[in-house]
Amino acid sequence: MPDVTVINDLSEDIHVAFFIGVPTSWKNHLKPGERWTTHLASLPLHFEARSVTGSREFSHDESMEMFATIGGACAAGTASVVSAGAMFASDMLAGIPMVSVPLMAAASAGGTKYGEWGAGGRKCTARVWVPLWHQPQYSVRMVDGRCVLWDVDANRVV
Repeated sequence: MPDVTVINDLSEDIHVAFFIGVPTSWKNHLKPGERWTTHLASLPLHFEARSVTGSREFSHDESMEMFATIGGACAAGTASVVSAGAMFASDMLAGIPMVSVPLMAAASAGGTKYGEWGAGGRKCTARVWVPLWHQPQYSVRMVDGRCVLWDVDANRVV
């Protein structure tokens, strides 16, 4: 499990996190010029940087709430498909909308809520792969007027 370093090359404090579905490793109030190193699994991860002024901090409670929301949405979506399939198989076609539609609506609402988490203060996001044999360094910086995650070793935008 490699160490990953994030450098704040912006002129403001930011909140940063790595996600495996939900935030699993984060640093709130990363100051300009400050480095944060964390130990991560060698997996495809999602990275997010948030503005300190426009969003809330990352937290264990937020991660658990996100996990419950997306877990409930997945369960509702699965239940809607299974119930529709069971009713279709038993020729109870009239019951499919009564059971499946509310479940799918709940799944959709959960997915929407999950996608909007932190959106108001989100500065930049990126997908990263943390290889087992490498200790990557990333920089949050402005490039062409937009916030990006920069791979320091490869000298390019992630």
